Amino acid sequence: MMTHRPRIPLWAAVGIPAAAYVVRSVIRGSFTPDMPDDLVVAGALLALLAIAAIVRGAAHRGSEQLPAQMDGTHDHERRHR
Repeated sequence: MMTHRPRIPLWAAVGIPAAAYVVRSVIRGSFTPDMPDDLVVAGALLALLAIAAIVRGAAHRGSEQLPAQMDGTHDHERRHR
């Protein structure tokens, strides 16, 4: 049974924390970042975005190779019957 995995666009993954930062800054009255906390959060976000991009790229390349592999398997089976 396949389970649905929720997905979020990469633009939203950047936009949501950015909007939260703006709201927090407006409430505090200052756009000065809290160091080192904001730096750690920004670094973690960038690392997750990089990992997501790599995984999506690998999944896309794998889906392009699958039809060729399927054709090769069927051709091999037909020749040996």
